[in-house]
Amino acid sequence: MKDIKIKYSLIALSYLFLIFLIIISYVSIIPEEDIPILENAAKLIKEEKNNFSNNKNTVYEILEKKEKSIEDIIEKELGNKQEANLEIQKSNTNKIVNTKKKFRIQVASFKEKKKSLEVSKKLEKEFSSEQLIKFEVKQIVLKNNDIFFRVVNDETLTLEDAKTLCKKILDKKYQCLIVMDT
Repeated sequence: MKDIKIKYSLIALSYLFLIFLIIISYVSIIPEEDIPILENAAKLIKEEKNNFSNNKNTVYEILEKKEKSIEDIIEKELGNKQEANLEIQKSNTNKIVNTKKKFRIQVASFKEKKKSLEVSKKLEKEFSSEQLIKFEVKQIVLKNNDIFFRVVNDETLTLEDAKTLCKKILDKKYQCLIVMDT
């Protein structure tokens, strides 16, 4: 009988303890109306606008990802070189004219000379109506001693002429590449 009284008293005490914990947690969670609540009215983080100027050759210029075409880059580089040539050689106009004609049209490049010759003959037949375009095969040795035979036009051109000629070749469904003459 004593064991049963102890068991019931332990159960009653545990329920009383549970009720006490519920009341304490309720009081701690739900605040009273007269307790002041601390709030931060000012912003913790201050936002500042970017006041950096976009100077030439800065990180910001690189990160802007300006879309430039290859023609714009070539014209810019060619313009920079021409300006330098004009400053150095103002008196010699023939040399300045020759520096403009530095481009060729490359249509193909093979390791075998026979293939390059075949392609150049085929292209000359195709473009025989236009007397302006004649192709030749140039042997090129790369740094790793690989030898390539490139099919290029026979005369050097200005950039504008090379673009128009390349457009004609592309219209006939051939590949075309503008290269600087060496």
